[in-house]
Amino acid sequence: MGNRDLPLVSVAVITYNQKKFLKECIESILCQDYQNIEIVISDDASTDGTQEMLRGYEEQYPGKFVLKLAKDNQGITANSNVANFSCSGKYIAWMGGDDLMLPGKLSKQVRFMEKNLECAICYHDLDVFDNDTNKTLYLFSEKNKPREGDVRVSIKYSVFNGACSSMVRLNQTPKEGFNQLLPVASDRLYWVEVLASGGNISYIPEVLGRYRRHSGNVTNKKIGVSQNTVDHFNSCSFMLSKYPEYFSEIVYCYGILIRSERHNLPYFSSLITCFKLTSDIFSLGAIFIFCLTLGFVKI
Repeated sequence: MGNRDLPLVSVAVITYNQKKFLKECIESILCQDYQNIEIVISDDASTDGTQEMLRGYEEQYPGKFVLKLAKDNQGITANSNVANFSCSGKYIAWMGGDDLMLPGKLSKQVRFMEKNLECAICYHDLDVFDNDTNKTLYLFSEKNKPREGDVRVSIKYSVFNGACSSMVRLNQTPKEGFNQLLPVASDRLYWVEVLASGGNISYIPEVLGRYRRHSGNVTNKKIGVSQNTVDHFNSCSFMLSKYPEYFSEIVYCYGILIRSERHNLPYFSSLITCFKLTSDIFSLGAIFIFCLTLGFVKI
């Protein structure tokens, strides 16, 4: 089967001041054995020479790149929307400018989605590695239990699919794209809205990508409740407004979010609230230990 017979895949890359990582990201895409791709790169007004480097790639590979080079910084969600609405492939494979594809990623995901027409989102495991040492820290699946199912699973268990492992059907992406009221972590609601239009999220149990950990990661833990976490809470509110039929799944997710932020919120109250909403065994155990040690031990 020639390239023209294969469905077009839009590889959507979101980047901002990541020149030192972006070249490696692009090369990992160009090295894929699946060649019917367009590489859509949305750069959010980088000041580190990223845009000049991208123009060089565009000249070197005519017709392969779709460059969206902003003059003014818009923020993560707005930049993601620029990429989203610039894709024309049957499938979108999402990437951060600091992440990497491993050989065979695109061909395996396309093959899976072509055979499984009910699959709206296909994702895989990731090697989470340290930028300074290039050593594996852990597999994404070790900290985020892989799950499959319909929109209810995505709502209840929040983000268990790494963004740079996810491939979606373009015709099922939300018409409004990423919600602009969620400035940082808008992808969580995006996955839900893809699945709300029908279909399932499915998992390929292989490591087909690498997720880079470095000081610039949006998900790096900061003191207090981060904007990333606020966006996750607000996503629950949007879901409750738009999909009230999934009330129980949304409430469960809200409870687990509260538990995850227990060290940034009133600890005991957070655990009690989580247990009331979810009957979560971990929260019950943490409450017992906290009371047994007179509040000295917080797990």
